[in-house]
Formats: sequence, C-alpha cells, structure tokens
Amino acid sequence: MKNFIHLSLFAAFLLLAFDAQAQDKLSWKKHVKLADDLYAKAQYADAGEHYRAAFKQKTKKKELAYKAGECFFTMRDYRNAADVWQHVKNDHATYPLIGLRYARCLKQNGEHEAASNELVEFLGKYNGTDRTAVTQIVQTEIKGCELAAQYTMKGDDPNIVMEHLSSNINTPETEFGPIPFSDEALYFSSTMAKRAEVYRSIRQGGADWGKASPIENFPAIEGDHFCNGTLTPDASRFHFTICRSEEKWGGLTTHCEIFVTRRVGKTWTSPERLPDYINEQNVSTTQPNVVQDGNTEILYFASNRNGGMGGMDIWYTTREISSTANDFTLPINIGSKVNTKGDEITPFYDKIDGTLYFASNGMVSIGGFDIFKTKGAKSFWQVAENIGTPLNSPADDFSFVRTPSGKGGFIVSNRSYGKEKISTTDEDIFGFIYETPTVQYTASGEVFSKANRDLVENVDVALYEVDDKGQRRFVKKIVSPNGHYEFAVEPSRRYSLEASKDGFFKANYDFDSNDYNNYTEFGAPLYLEPYGVGSGDDENAAPKEDMTKVAVVEKPTAPKNEPVKPETPKKETTKPTPPVKKEEAPKKEPTKPTTPAKEEVVVAPKTKPAAPAKPAKAAAIPPITTGTYYKIQIIALAKVDMKHSRFAKVKNLRRIDQEFFTDKKLYRVMVADYATLEEAGADLPGIRGMKDFGDAFIVEYKDGERVGAIRN
Repeated sequence: MKNFIHLSLFAAFLLLAFDAQAQDKLSWKKHVKLADDLYAKAQYADAGEHYRAAFKQKTKKKELAYKAGECFFTMRDYRNAADVWQHVKNDHATYPLIGLRYARCLKQNGEHEAASNELVEFLGKYNGTDRTAVTQIVQTEIKGCELAAQYTMKGDDPNIVMEHLSSNINTPETEFGPIPFSDEALYFSSTMAKRAEVYRSIRQGGADWGKASPIENFPAIEGDHFCNGTLTPDASRFHFTICRSEEKWGGLTTHCEIFVTRRVGKTWTSPERLPDYINEQNVSTTQPNVVQDGNTEILYFASNRNGGMGGMDIWYTTREISSTANDFTLPINIGSKVNTKGDEITPFYDKIDGTLYFASNGMVSIGGFDIFKTKGAKSFWQVAENIGTPLNSPADDFSFVRTPSGKGGFIVSNRSYGKEKISTTDEDIFGFIYETPTVQYTASGEVFSKANRDLVENVDVALYEVDDKGQRRFVKKIVSPNGHYEFAVEPSRRYSLEASKDGFFKANYDFDSNDYNNYTEFGAPLYLEPYGVGSGDDENAAPKEDMTKVAVVEKPTAPKNEPVKPETPKKETTKPTPPVKKEEAPKKEPTKPTTPAKEEVVVAPKTKPAAPAKPAKAAAIPPITTGTYYKIQIIALAKVDMKHSRFAKVKNLRRIDQEFFTDKKLYRVMVADYATLEEAGADLPGIRGMKDFGDAFIVEYKDGERVGAIRN
C-alpha cells in the first residue's frame, strides 16, 4: 500500500511537471479563458493555477492575481492564496479588506508573527467608513496570533494524543461529521462517492478502523448531499441534513435543511423534513445535535437564519420525547456568550459535563475555526474558552465530539499532518484519546451492616457518574465477597456509589473527585440497614458527611479503611431524639387548624388545597384591550393540550391565552394580562423556574396589538 502511495505521488509529480511545461506554451489570454471556464464549473484549484500563470506573464494585470487568490482561498489553500495576494495586499480601494484577508492566510498557514505584522500594517493604512468594526476584527485576529505564540511556547496538552485516521476512513475527498455510536463504531459523512453520504466503520479490540461502508437499510437519497447526523441516545431516531449545492461540496455555502428518520426494526422510515419554522426558506440549517433531559429533547443546530448575531449562529429548539410528532418549539438563539458576528458551527453537548463544544471563527482563535467550550444549557452559558492545542491548529478545526466512554473523541480538521496529509484543501477526521493519568484515582471502602457493624459479604456495589442535573449514568458494578469495594475513577467528575443486598435497604454515597491534585483516593464506609430495623439510627448520613471532608477538602489523618466506629457512641447519644419528634408530630398535625371552620376545610376532600383561590384571582382580572399592557410568553408549540401537566402550576397565576402565529404555524401560549411591566417582571422568575418554561419572556402589547418581545 505504501509503495502504491509513493508511486502515485511520483506519477502526480510527473503530471504536474508536464502540465507546467504545457502551460508555459499558452498565452496569458488562453490561460484566462481556461481559468474562466474552470471557475464557472467550480473547479477552483485548476482555475487558480491558470489565473496565476496568466499573471506571471502579465504582471500589470493585478486582477489576475486577485482572482487566483480567490480560487485558492475558496479551496482553503492558504499558502498559495498568500503567494498571489501579496501582490495586491495594499490595493484596498480596488479590493476591499484584501490586506486583512492576506494576513488571515498567513495566520492559517501557521505564520503567526508575519500575520500579526501584516494586521498592524493593514490597520494603519485602512480608512474605510467601517473602520470601527474592522478595528475590532483586526484586534481579535492579533490576539489570536498572540495566543498561538503562547501555545507554541507552552506546547501541546501532554494528556491528549492525536491520531489521523487511516485510509479506511479518510480519503483524498472530504470526511466530516463524526458520530461515535460506541467506542468501536463510528458513523461519519464523506464525499468519497462525489457527493456527501453517511458511512459506518467498525473496529474490534482496539485494532484499526475497518473499511467504511454506507449505512445498511437506510432510505435512498438521490442527487443531494446527505450528511451531518445525530442519533438519539436510544438510537430510535436519526436527525441529519440534506444539502444542495452546485459544487461537489460547498461547506458553509451549501444550502442545508434538517430531516429526521425513525428506526423500525432493522430499517429506517422515509426522511421527514422538520417544520418550516426550523428550516426557514433561503437559509442554511444544519449540523443538528440531540440531547435528552427527562421527557424533553433539545435539538441544537447551526443556521444563518434571520435574527442571528452574525453569519452562522447556534440555535436550539425542544420537543417532548413522548410525542410522536415533530412538534418542536420555536427556535431560540443561544445567546452572545457563544454567538458572534462571525460563524459558530458544529454544536456538540456533553451531557455528563454539562458542556457545549462548538467551533467559531469570530472569537480569539489560533487559526480560522477553533474549537471552544462553555458550560450551561439552552440560553444560559458561561464565558466560552478556547480548548487549545493539539485539538486546535492554525487551520480550521471543528466537529468536536466525545465517545460514549468519555475516554476520547473525534474532531474534523483541514490541517496538514506530516506525510499523511500534505494539504489543507480537504477535511479529514482525527481521533484523540485522553491519556491515562500517571496516578490512578480510586474510590474504595467497605460495606457494613448497621445492625451489628460487621462487614457484609456478597454485597453488590455499583458506581454511577452523575451529571450537573443529578442524573446518573451507570459505570460499573461488582459483587464483593468480603464487603470491600474499589473502583477506578476519573478526576474532575461527580460519582455515586450504591450498595445493595437482599434483606437490606440500599445505601448510597456521593462524592466529587475535583480535588484530585491533593487526593487520589475517595470513598467511604457504607452502612446497610436490614429490613425491620428502625430508621432512627441513621449511620449512613454521618459517614458521608465526614468522609467528604476527609477525601475532598482536608488531608486524611487516618487510613481510608478504618470505619468511623470510635465516633459513633457520641452520635448515638444525640440521635434518639428524631424518633421522639416523629412520635410527637402526628399529635401536633391535627391541632394545627385553630378554628372549627378550618378543621372542616381540611377534612373536606373537595376544598383541601388552597389552589382554588388562584383561579379566582385570575378570573377577577378582566382582559386588557386598550393602552399598553404585557403578557408572558411561556412556550410556542405546533399543537397545544392545556390538560398537559406542564400547565398545571402556571394556570394558577392568571388567564392563559393562545395566539396562532401564522408565519410559523405555531401557537404561542401566554400568561395574560399585566397592566405594568413591573407586575410581569415579578411573575417571570417563578415561571422560568417551572419545567419547560425556562425561556419564558415578556411581550408588550398596545391597543390589542403585539408590539414585540422584551427579553431579559
């Protein structure tokens, strides 16, 4: 195989040499004619070479150098683009912002010092009417050059090992959109068949990835590009994009829309296009990423739809998992902590970490697109940070995704990579792994019976990883013959240990491994309470509290395997009081009502809750139809069922209105009406705290007409 590659390169070299000799015989006009024809056919690389050949013969015609650079830049051949644009970099009047574009080519070719100098020179000469905005862009690019210099001095993260995937996956065409179904199964998109399709590759036992092949039993999609997919966690539905382009593959210039197909047995249903209010006309909607939270499904995606902050922005929409329809809510921009005046693309949400990974060329980057991360969800995010090298490079890096185990993942990059990849004109998929730390972190301890303080034999102990919302993901379970347990854990994670055995109540212990710089061992004794033993002697709570302090905050002063037996007598002297309180509580509860009337209310089943007073309050507020007033929009849905449990609490606030949004074919659900903005603002935090209404906002009305949203 290697010999074949070498022979192919040698043959290609001879062909290029022959072409160069043939080109020398052409006049500059014939070169231009060929270049124009090739450009019209979207064959930009060849067109660029002919424009450059024409310019070499006619150096006064600088438009030829400019056109050659445009072709090379479109192909992301930064080196050749810089080579020809150096002749026109100061012609700002003829070619707006050409000095900035030239400097960016140097930056993306890894020439950061030269790029920084050119940026300073460009800004000193630029006097366009948009100088203020251009100055901000240039300053961001200069900061990117400085950041690249810092990473050069610092070096790559030693805990991350990069791998350029083999020719079984990467080809001379473009590979992108990796979807790790498991650590051993990878789905991805490729243009190896001259149009984008989704392929699958399998590896076994850590060997090389197998030869990629199209997905079996997937519905045929004729003509268009089929790419950028995301599977739901249960693999029952597959969201993906269908793209149209005059080019073989146009990247951001391609018009894409999101579709979904459902698994039925071993086959997939015909693709269904998501509603018009998601796939807006004349814009690109692409790169979906699905996250599930309880009964809510969140779909993040990239789009240059109206209402964004720049070019491509990241948006999200939600739906109920239990629904069988594509009744997503109206898309919402995820906000300025992520989106910029540039392009933000390829969102991937790591649910375990509560972290969104995305690519941006509008933030401070060491190349073009860099990968960034931020913690949060939906519209609420922390300040994004650059994830550094080696995951980022001077070229374009995007499509970060982690494997289900979290031990590694994949990115897409057009970077050059040794002898394996010598140009930046196509994207390939790179794998990465987080190297195992030199120090092994463990969670260990013992399981005791609360009845006699003996170790429990043949006990099940399970380890779970816990995400930011408290949801658990199973990691591993053991059966301990002697009551001892030990698990390997990762740093900077939250975990839950659970012990169980027939005849006992389960016992849990939660811990956080964030303080791994000082401690390598976590865990605690777990106390199982036999069935039938009173629960007043609560031994489980105390060891958890004490061991949390020992393992995560303070330096341990005793061996980890010693139970906290010496301290228990002190605790036993103070713990008999809870049962007494529990015995007294039933006596006090019937005496809480102070009047016979209230006692009758408590007894009467129809008037037990105080909630009926709320609807009365809402009914007492007549609709407002004149002047300025306000409503709170809580959600937008294609179909509304007011009997749904999500509306139970909000109904008690005020009247609920539904407004049909004709353009989007959605119903807006509104809490109405508020005479003042202050009244609406008082209710807004409580509504946002309810399930499904975290993105509620206030809407202003005047004389019965909707004026606009007031977001805060």
